[in-house]
Amino acid sequence: MEILQGIWGEITKFLTYAQYCAGSDMQTMVCRDFWTGTAFAMAGLGLLVVMLVAKKILRERRYKTEMQARYDSTMSVDADAIRQLTTDAGATAVTGQSQEELSAQIREALKIRAETPVPVSRRTKEKEKSDANLDASPQRELMAIMLTDMVGYSGSMERDEKAAYARLVEHNSIIRTSITHHRGREIKTIGDAFLVVFRSAIDAVDCALSIQRAFKDRNLIKEEADKILIRIGVHLGDVLITSNDVYGDGVNVVARIEPLAEPGGICVSGEAFAIVRKKLEFEVEQLAGVDLKNITSAPDV
Repeated sequence: MEILQGIWGEITKFLTYAQYCAGSDMQTMVCRDFWTGTAFAMAGLGLLVVMLVAKKILRERRYKTEMQARYDSTMSVDADAIRQLTTDAGATAVTGQSQEELSAQIREALKIRAETPVPVSRRTKEKEKSDANLDASPQRELMAIMLTDMVGYSGSMERDEKAAYARLVEHNSIIRTSITHHRGREIKTIGDAFLVVFRSAIDAVDCALSIQRAFKDRNLIKEEADKILIRIGVHLGDVLITSNDVYGDGVNVVARIEPLAEPGGICVSGEAFAIVRKKLEFEVEQLAGVDLKNITSAPDV
């Protein structure tokens, strides 16, 4: 407010001087200084405007030059094919080839060229830098991995896509809310499945329990066909984690134990259970004779 008052005071002072000097002799010292200062100020303001306009013009010219260079670079990719076809046009004209046929031939050549993989030598520097830095050094960490899967989603999508998609959106919202609340990190979503990692096995199991309870409460007021049932698997293992994915035997294990859960249930590996066993409020049943495909040292489930 004080700044605005100061500005208004300066404006008022300027107008007062202008009104006084407009009817006074230019030889008056006050008026001479006033008009001289005003002239310099206007000249400075004009110079500033000219500089801004010039800067904008130069920026636009630079942008047009860059766009033209990109266009020329793109066109040069197909220049050889076009020249070759154009050269052959004289020969094909003897056989009576029409202009439409020649144009179709050129379009087909351009299509083939576009579908041909670009050699590494012609990649841009930005692309090469991106490829070099992409997950160059994944971190090995001990993490809890959770995998979820919706029961019967593919079949429901085949029967009624609109209703199945609406349930999927609600399913995703419930799971993501619980993941955030329990400090999980969503790695990826594959259709109706979530792959999530946690720093703590307790957080992972608590998150799984929270998800199943939320769906149980939701299903109480839904028709049978509109219910959402999911299976969840939780494992604690050593994994390689990158900026956007997770790899390793731990991921394979959780992918094998998740389908063993009943609809609405949770399967936990022995490694995870050993951490959370004192935190669970109910009995846990051990599955006997579990054989996990392609897992040499299968954990208890």
